[in-house]
Amino acid sequence: MAKKATAKKVAEEVKEIKVSAAEEKVAVETAPVAEPVVKEKKVAKKPAAKKTSTAKTETKKDSKKDEVFVQFAGEEYVVEEVMDKAKSAYVAEGHRASAIKSVRLYIKPEERKAYYVINDKAAGSIDL
Repeated sequence: MAKKATAKKVAEEVKEIKVSAAEEKVAVETAPVAEPVVKEKKVAKKPAAKKTSTAKTETKKDSKKDEVFVQFAGEEYVVEEVMDKAKSAYVAEGHRASAIKSVRLYIKPEERKAYYVINDKAAGSIDL
């Protein structure tokens, strides 16, 4: 009889373990359903904060300047300066600076000249 009593106790303990394991499984399965809603709200807030930080990095990137130099026969020309001279010559001809949409610049150091075409209409040259 002692074996039957211990067998019953063991059987009851096993049932309790199975029931508690099943309850834990149900609790675990239902818990993640409630959490994603909270996580989605947090995720929605984080990109907004990142946007402001990316704007700061874009400003830093804009502060960098690229320079292009043309060197020929002991002479050196800065392309940005030549571009500014071409735009100034265009404005000096009586055009508005705000009307400039596109500029094509052709630097010919062997002639010491730069030729420009602005807005695919006006063409001219400047001495370097």
